[in-house]
Amino acid sequence: MAHKKKKILFVDDDVNLLGVLRQLMGEYAGNAWEILTAPDVSKALGALQEHRIDLLVIDIHMPLVDGLQFLNLLQRKYPNILKVVLTGDATEQHRATCLSSGAEFFLEKPRDSGGWHSVYATLHELTRFQPEEGFHGVLRRVGLQDVLQMECLARNSSLLKISAGNIQGLVYVKDGQIIHAQCGNRTGEDAFNYLLSLSGGEFDVRPFTAPPTQSISGSWEFLLMEAARKRDEDGSPAPSSGGTDDGLSTPPVVASSERNTPAIVPVIDSGTRIVSEEPITPAQERAPAEAAEPKVDELLVCSLQGEVLHEWQCNNTNGRVGFLEFLSQKARLLGRGLPLGDFDRLEIDGADCRVVAQIQSDIGLFVRTSTVKTEDPLGSMQP
Repeated sequence: MAHKKKKILFVDDDVNLLGVLRQLMGEYAGNAWEILTAPDVSKALGALQEHRIDLLVIDIHMPLVDGLQFLNLLQRKYPNILKVVLTGDATEQHRATCLSSGAEFFLEKPRDSGGWHSVYATLHELTRFQPEEGFHGVLRRVGLQDVLQMECLARNSSLLKISAGNIQGLVYVKDGQIIHAQCGNRTGEDAFNYLLSLSGGEFDVRPFTAPPTQSISGSWEFLLMEAARKRDEDGSPAPSSGGTDDGLSTPPVVASSERNTPAIVPVIDSGTRIVSEEPITPAQERAPAEAAEPKVDELLVCSLQGEVLHEWQCNNTNGRVGFLEFLSQKARLLGRGLPLGDFDRLEIDGADCRVVAQIQSDIGLFVRTSTVKTEDPLGSMQP
């Protein structure tokens, strides 16, 4: 059975370079690629409407709309298309901006044929990845604990490299289980708990390599909960490279030890509910139906691409869209890790408010309501 050709679109204002790329990449790829070119963003958008593009390769410096602006547009309109920046102006500032705007790779234009073959090899490996269908978006401010949860739920094998100033650490995940951690002289659970207590820094997910030893054998769920508990008990986080929180560590997903924390209740479409074991105090108990009624405080509906279709009284639309995109990423992983059906709804019940987030294949919904007390119509008739 013949394999379907991958459609690769190169966007660059240098027409001569586009001709070279078409010929050179065509020789490298053979029949595996169908190569398209566009000298500007307008032509590129036209190609995107006519073809189902598998990979976009973009230059930074172009007239009218440059590559950085094009990336931001693509991230909203075509978030599922793989994007690579190929430029002769490979500064660290451009690299950081492009990667944060949705580019999978930031590559410098080579000066010899060997370098171009390396570019082809990188693009070829990237085209082998097929994004999943469904509600997609960008993860905003994802933390170390979130990434560990996703890697474990998806039963991946990976190596997480963590750094915060002079602190360097590694966490090894094999087939969805955390098997080893090391940080300086610390190893095992001691190193794992220390790394998750850091208040800021950076982490990088790398391909799995075998650790020098297996120092952790417990379940990953218990490890994450225990690390969160220790951090809460310690009160003060371990020192980091700076005073800002870069999202290296996030609060525990389960309800915390505070008695007034709202219970988070994920709802599976099969009707199964997973409820926190945290006891609910009288202050959290919902008022009787005859004494209260819900009041809609805000509502937002967004499309598959994260475009706001309708909003009412939302003070932070970007935050709500980001939350739905983040929830969608988590939902797919929960669906793989738990044999309970598709996860498509999240309900959060508080003492005086309720949030419902619904995610489907083509739409996202966010609703926040509060409880309005009403007078008992029979109250005046009581003796």
